[in-house]
This record gives sequence, structure tokens and C-alpha cells, in this order.
Amino acid sequence: MRVVLRNNAIFVQGGSTTLEEPWMEDFFDHHIQNTLFLDNGVLVLNNENSAEQKEEFLETLSDQYTKVNDLSSPFYRRSLKRCKTAAVRIEIPYRKNEKVDVELYAFGPNRVKFTFLTPNRWVMRYLKQQLSSLMISSTATNLYIDVSTPQAKARLEKTLNRREILHFVINYQYDDEFMSRLYGNYRGWGFGNDAIDKMIRYHAIFELPIGANVEDLKKRYRALAKRYHPDRVQTKSPEIINKYTQKFQLLQEAYDALRLAS
Repeated sequence: MRVVLRNNAIFVQGGSTTLEEPWMEDFFDHHIQNTLFLDNGVLVLNNENSAEQKEEFLETLSDQYTKVNDLSSPFYRRSLKRCKTAAVRIEIPYRKNEKVDVELYAFGPNRVKFTFLTPNRWVMRYLKQQLSSLMISSTATNLYIDVSTPQAKARLEKTLNRREILHFVINYQYDDEFMSRLYGNYRGWGFGNDAIDKMIRYHAIFELPIGANVEDLKKRYRALAKRYHPDRVQTKSPEIINKYTQKFQLLQEAYDALRLAS
């Protein structure tokens, strides 16, 4: 384990099992609403309401760090306490992404159930945080949410669009009737995971909810196509030109597909 104080933040670089330490998990459970999940770690922002838990965490972190590195505990304890209002970023080393299978079931237009076919506490924490305002109930492997409003469905779509956190890849699975039960007017997209994934991803590109009208789609397409047209960066480096070209092609692909399905 390595602890670095930099830019008013505490950086913790640990091993692959760092986040599984009980004292780490307790810390995150207290600060879950102030946690940002990254591809390779987590960032915990300061929360004055959990100051006591933060101090306990910093004391344990100091003890663990000095024990592993054979250093003077009082010095690091004092140093960390002076940073008790700093954000904490915990990074875990690169490892091969692990797939986490999660099945989704729509009971109708108002309620959705997540079932973890591959139990994973960290992905469950991520989903609970992202969908906290929609939660009805949960168990170790199931999560029920209320999606009875357009805003709730938009939140669900945004959450489903992100697939990678903490070196985990979330593999959502849907049955053929998922979209029709949830949205009612679902048509024109076929069935199965690939088709549903495309619908969610394409709408996310335009930052529009599923079911948005054609005029809104046209407006967003025109604005984004103008922003990412390769002609705007012809004098830039080949890397930038290639990036804009790929983005523009993806916009065109998504627009054509959504327009046909509307």
C-alpha cells in the first residue's frame, strides 16, 4: 500500500484486495452518496456529516500504511489528520476486467428488478448509489426500483449506459419483452441484448430519453454533427482528426437507427 498527500487529496494506491478490507468497506458504506466510481478506483468527497467515520478511517489507514512500510505511525497519523477534510482517492492496480452478469426484468412501466447472477458487492454499491432516489428495496443479489416517471426512466437509462467500474464489466441481460413492458410503444428494434444495448447507447449519445420525439432528435443531431464534423479540425493532428471522424460516424449511425425506429 502507498499513501500520497497531493493537491488537497489523499491518494491510496493499494493491491487488488484493498477495497475488500472490512474497514475500507465500512468507510464506503458511510460515504456511499459522496463516492464517485471510477474505472480503476473510487473517489470519496468530503462529507461533514460523516466526520467521525472519516477520522476512524484515517487512523486505520495510517496504522495499516506504517505497519506495511515499517514507518513511524505518529508522524503519518498527524499528517493524515491535518487532511481530514480532503477527498480520498483509492486506486487499484490494473487487472483483467471481470464480468458481472446482471439480469433485468420489467414488471410493467413502473417497476424494474435487477438480479445479480454473479454476486458482486461493489457493483451493487454502484447501482444503489446511482439509483438511490428510485430504490424500493434490495437484498444481497436483488434490487427493485420505481421508474414510474420519465425522469426515473432517464436515470435508469443513464445508469445502464455505463458498463465499466473498478475493473468490472457489467453485462446486463434482458428478456425479449423488457422494452415493451417498460415503455409500451417499443417497436422497430428487434429483440435481445444487442438490440436493447444499442437503443440505450444511441439515446445516450444524444443525451435524450428513450421515446424522445423526432424533432428533438433532429435538433440534437444537428448541434452535435456541427460540433464534431471533421472539417472543423482539418488543421489539427491526425489523432484529433481521427477522433472527430469516429465521433461523427457514430453520430450518423445512431441518428439513422433512431430515426428509422421512431
